[in-house]
Amino acid sequence: MNRKITPLFLLALASLLWTSPLLAQSDASPAEQSLLQLANQARAAHGLPPLQWDTALAHAAHAHVQWVVRASGDLEHQYPGEPDLLTRGAHAGARFSTIAENIAGRGETPATIQQIWMTTPTHRANLLDPNLNAVGIAVLEANGLLYAVEDFARNVPVQGRDAVEQHVAKLLQDQGIAPAASNEDARKTCDMPQGNAGTPKLAIQWDSADLTQLPDPILQQLAKTKYASAQVGACPGKQPNNQQFTTWHVVVLLY
Repeated sequence: MNRKITPLFLLALASLLWTSPLLAQSDASPAEQSLLQLANQARAAHGLPPLQWDTALAHAAHAHVQWVVRASGDLEHQYPGEPDLLTRGAHAGARFSTIAENIAGRGETPATIQQIWMTTPTHRANLLDPNLNAVGIAVLEANGLLYAVEDFARNVPVQGRDAVEQHVAKLLQDQGIAPAASNEDARKTCDMPQGNAGTPKLAIQWDSADLTQLPDPILQQLAKTKYASAQVGACPGKQPNNQQFTTWHVVVLLY
């Protein structure tokens, strides 16, 4: 079975109203190491970068595979009384903007499990997703057969407020907008329940777990109007249930 979840990306134009460490694979069993190797061989064959082993995701996968084995019936991503995939990942310590899962039961070898996943469109899509960069794998043997869970994620580095603001300012510079002398009004705006401080020509706010690029609607707006400078403010994300993600609320005041 396959499941993939991406947190809601909240954007208002209005107002137009990053680390879970990638740890060593030393705690992985031979079967788990084999599945990691097979996954990365498949990705390499398609010109994709390898998935990095993440111990937090492996802990989440181990928690779920025990439910799979005990249930011994249909493969499910959540059993009665079990936390959902998002919560399992977060409670294990993973920090992500996207999380996905593959499940297999009653396989004879890691190679047969990999073959099942690679011949099932949804599982294959997770294994070959270029946006995913980390994986934790759990394999249990029961009655001579293997049960496996792969938890994938796009890891999001945890950064401080200053680093986030500097990163967004650099993205804006790449669009020809210089940093303002101060970010004071943008920071004040970030903590305000509504409205904005100062007198910018445009105030933009959004929540996101992935700060590698500016949202497309913002890029489209910047293409319409030229701005000389920008203040950037960042504070903890305001989207519901954001404790499950490393999210930031970002304010850009354009002048």
